[in-house]
Amino acid sequence: MKLPINLRNFLRNSTLDVLGLFAEPVKGIHILNGHMINRTNPNIELFIAQLKNLQKLSTFVKIEEAVDLICERKKVNDTLIAFTFDDGFEECATMIAPALEQFGTNGMFFINPNFVEGNDEYIKNFTENIVLTPGKKPMRWDDIINLKKSGHIIGAHTMDHYMINSNDLMELEHQIGDCKVLMEEKLGTPCEYFAFPFGRLEHASDLAIQIAIKHYKYIFSQSDYKNYFSFNNKVINRRHFEPFWPINHVKYFISHSKKY
Repeated sequence: MKLPINLRNFLRNSTLDVLGLFAEPVKGIHILNGHMINRTNPNIELFIAQLKNLQKLSTFVKIEEAVDLICERKKVNDTLIAFTFDDGFEECATMIAPALEQFGTNGMFFINPNFVEGNDEYIKNFTENIVLTPGKKPMRWDDIINLKKSGHIIGAHTMDHYMINSNDLMELEHQIGDCKVLMEEKLGTPCEYFAFPFGRLEHASDLAIQIAIKHYKYIFSQSDYKNYFSFNNKVINRRHFEPFWPINHVKYFISHSKKY
């Protein structure tokens, strides 16, 4: 019998509370990937408190440095953490990026251009039916350009948060390739980073990964976090977290050894 979701969440959180008490972060390069400060009533202090706790356990590095270390298959003698955020909610510009800057680091923000440019109807459908975050608003291009000017990295996340577990060549080229073209037009610089939506390995087809590799230098999942790479070393793995998670939950997930 399947447990109700509220009970499953309670059991999961209780387990992580306990396991995190005894967890010790391991040496390695940890790319943490989140989405939002909080589902409702976001407050920058939530993330700042988490960052203060994480800083006691690790060293923050800029995301492009973390990617270079992983691609060079470096072994490091420290617990290094870098940050990425998917979906491009408004609080990425107003709260998440400023919090990271307070700690001397940056983030990589993966955006969906049609969400950035969406009207009220598109935004409502996107947040309520696709990414399940009712009430969230998107960053607009001015916000994204300002993030880039402040030293953050902007990456592509398909035009519409499209699940690329597909063999529809025309749609994949549109969602992946046209996304890059539009972003480069808007930002005025090459877009080299792509993260596929939903993030688990089963959410991307081999054909989609081949198309992504054709267009982008770096591809990211949000899965298989005990390994640095998936899809035969073509995709860099990230570990899901959120800024509102208790520190013990994050501690637990960065306590797992990683291998190349």
